[in-house]
Amino acid sequence: MFKTIQDDVSGEIVQKKSKFIANAFYVESVEEAEEKIVQMNKKYFDSKHNCYAFSIYTENGIVRRFSDNGEPSRNSRAVRC
Repeated sequence: MFKTIQDDVSGEIVQKKSKFIANAFYVESVEEAEEKIVQMNKKYFDSKHNCYAFSIYTENGIVRRFSDNGEPSRNSRAVRC
């Protein structure tokens, strides 16, 4: 059984004077996911890192993409798909 996002949500935390903002959106296509990424990059144009990840179930299989946007590896956790 697969789980999916039902509602668009966002949240933020502040840690060591850095603000981390998370947004989750329900999308139905790779194009729609890429458009959300463009929108978030415009909205948070002044951030140092805009990271994303998505999985889209298509008739040709699962499309998964992610980017840590240059975040140093010592601070990021492994992502397994």
